[in-house]
Amino acid sequence: MNTPYTLQLDQIDRSKVAICGGKGSSLGELVRVGVRVPTGFVVTRSAFDSFMTAADPDRRVPRWLAEVDSGGTSVAVAAEAIAELLGEAEIPEEILAAIESGAKNLNIESVSVRSSATCEDGTSNAWAGQLDTFLDVAPEDIASQVQACWMSIFRAPALAYGAAHGYGAGEFGVAVVVQEMISSEVSGIGFSVHPVTQEPDVRLIEACFGLGEAIVSGKIVPDQYVVKRGAQEIMESSQGGQRQGLFLNHGEPEPQWRELGSRGSEPKLTDAQVLEYARLLDRIEDHYGFPVDTEWALTGDEFHLLQARPITTLAQEYREEIVDHAEPWMSIVRRPLPLLEASIIGYWLDSRHAGHDFGFHCDRFLAIQDSADLTTMFPPKKSFEAALEHIRHLDRTDRGKLVAFLERGRKIYQRGFEQIEQGETFRDLDDAIEHFIEVGRYTTSLPSATLIALEQGHIDDPQVREIAEELRSHSLYPRYLSKLIEPIVQELMLRLGFSEPDRAPELVTWRELHQKSINRETLEDRLEKVRAGQRFVHQILGDEERLNFVTETGYLLMREMGHRQIFPPDDPNQISGQTAWPGIHRGRARVVLTSEPEGIELNDGEVLVSIQSNPNLMPLLRHAGAIVTDDGGVACHAGIICRELKIPTIIGTGRATSTICEGDLVEVDAINQVVRIIERAENK
Repeated sequence: MNTPYTLQLDQIDRSKVAICGGKGSSLGELVRVGVRVPTGFVVTRSAFDSFMTAADPDRRVPRWLAEVDSGGTSVAVAAEAIAELLGEAEIPEEILAAIESGAKNLNIESVSVRSSATCEDGTSNAWAGQLDTFLDVAPEDIASQVQACWMSIFRAPALAYGAAHGYGAGEFGVAVVVQEMISSEVSGIGFSVHPVTQEPDVRLIEACFGLGEAIVSGKIVPDQYVVKRGAQEIMESSQGGQRQGLFLNHGEPEPQWRELGSRGSEPKLTDAQVLEYARLLDRIEDHYGFPVDTEWALTGDEFHLLQARPITTLAQEYREEIVDHAEPWMSIVRRPLPLLEASIIGYWLDSRHAGHDFGFHCDRFLAIQDSADLTTMFPPKKSFEAALEHIRHLDRTDRGKLVAFLERGRKIYQRGFEQIEQGETFRDLDDAIEHFIEVGRYTTSLPSATLIALEQGHIDDPQVREIAEELRSHSLYPRYLSKLIEPIVQELMLRLGFSEPDRAPELVTWRELHQKSINRETLEDRLEKVRAGQRFVHQILGDEERLNFVTETGYLLMREMGHRQIFPPDDPNQISGQTAWPGIHRGRARVVLTSEPEGIELNDGEVLVSIQSNPNLMPLLRHAGAIVTDDGGVACHAGIICRELKIPTIIGTGRATSTICEGDLVEVDAINQVVRIIERAENK
């Protein structure tokens, strides 16, 4: 049986994605959930296929797309050729008749016309913002806008997105959703799982005055609300200070931006409305059986669902309880540490090694390696704060003892330096590790903690500060590890028959070596995981040690640092914003002030700095090492794309394009939500 050219939304469910596309099939499913969905119908893929057969009888379009797939032609050249071929094509009469009948059945004055490609809004790729949407369309103009939606999949940004995600020629079709136009005063986005921290029980809702296109386009910073599943209160919220809103007046050809003035800083939703929508998110996720990204419009006191699609950017392990939360952790330092070294540091801060003299009783310790191969270390917050207070107490009541500890650090540094220079050997690995622990405690941890304690306690002690700063200005323990410890470990792993003993420090913990519990098979398995891009999460929990290698760790770091949405304070040497995808990247800045990238090229690894994270920049995003924008929120379309491409992204800085210059060397730290200008371009 041939598929009809149109189907009503109440005739559709998720099983019809191949003919109604991701958006259309999901809207039909939402009708079955029982939530409010604007009435409408879908122009099916069958109509698109029939149009393409009539407009391209020689099948030139698939050949051009195949040339893009193979690298034989650019997306820009292919897009221009396809536009020239299809631009003047006419829609077959039988399709026009089906569209006219669907519009007549709706019997409304104004509709929205939105593309619904069969490859978009799926579980792996959202195609966010790549295809066209038309608002306030009169019934007599529906057919022409349907054709425009079909054509939008052949534009350069969409072709670039498809190539980046492995879609070959002929692997997609375009259905089109036609619905009653909802001109809302407040609109927004809702995620049933926070897309950055990936906490399964935390919802993120964004809201703005006017149409939701203002959020998804990345042109504003919306209000944000964080709500725990099943909770009756809002965990966190922030006002975006919206300067402009996008509004549609009936009869106007397209929405218009309006200045909001002081109204833009007002809350967009009441607390009751936020909690109501959070409950809707729970209901939709429960029905679908997976986390969803939704779009909504508020008219009066009623929410209308405009879209629901899978969140495509969650880590494989996001639901797993990888990190123990028996008590809160506190981030203290981030360093290029291999697993072996990170596991040893957890021991030199424990009660046995550092409790009596330094007041460190950190018998729990967490280390998370990130995508830049840097490791962030977390002692328990309560224990570390107690250690800082112990140091301040020593400075107040037994200052001589504190000075003696630091002076001992000086002597240990000198002796350790001599040991390295002389190539000193040890009885065995345990003996070497005990020496290493002493070096770390006295030349690294104590002086670092002392400086933090003095600063936080506003204590002015020049002598103590001078010795501590002298010790921290050197870095003995990495050389100690590489020159004296790692050779012993490599020799042990060679005896086990491990294929790459030089990489053993990346793969083994101190406890495993001490207890002789590691074997060749485990090492080979971990090596394969590391080669596949996995990173470690290491925990010492009293007498227990836990080690996981996972596909992503950026979201875990964001969770532990509590970076759901609150921006860190500005610093003169830093630009702060909000993370859309965590990670760290250093590169030269490329400042792009237009949303039309034609003629602009980005070298691989450059940092794209723009006003907005516009989806039209897709051809550039594929080459960017990181992205920084002035405007935008987590839910904007380009934010979704950056999460799919796993590009470190900071949005909503407010001043990136006016502060960062072309060619500046910048570090985008989307873990700590800051951009650091490392070096100004030579011509500045």
